[in-house]
Amino acid sequence: MSAPAGRMLDAAFELLDRQIIDGDGNHAGKVDDLELTPLEDGSFVVTAILSGPGALGGRLGGRLGTAAASIFARLHPDEDPDPVRLSFGVVRELGPQVRLTTSRHHLDVNRFEHWVRDRFIARIPGAGHAPE
Repeated sequence: MSAPAGRMLDAAFELLDRQIIDGDGNHAGKVDDLELTPLEDGSFVVTAILSGPGALGGRLGGRLGTAAASIFARLHPDEDPDPVRLSFGVVRELGPQVRLTTSRHHLDVNRFEHWVRDRFIARIPGAGHAPE
C-alpha cells in the first residue's frame, strides 16, 4: 500500500478526545481511539475513528480501563462487541471538532447507548427519555 494523499498530523494531539459532530450538526460521540494501518515505508495512516466505552477502555489501560471494557462487554447486546468504528472516509473536517459528512443515524455510534436506555433507564419509574 503506497502513501495516500493527505497531510501529516500528530494524531494523538489533533484527534483523540475531540467531539464528533455529524453531518446534521449533532453530537455523535468522542474520538476515543484510532485505527492505524501501517504503510510499506513504516509510517501509518489513520483508517478509522473508534468511539465509545469499548474503545476507551483499551486506551485507558490499568484497572480503570479493564473495568470500563468489562462493563461495556457485559452490558453490550453482542457476545463479543467491537468498539464503534467510523471509517475515516466519512470525516469532512478536522479542527476543534471532528466533523463528519453523514448523519449519526446512518452510523453505529448510538447503538450501545440506545440499548442501555431501552433495557435499563426506561425501566426506572419517571425516567422516560426524550425522542431523538
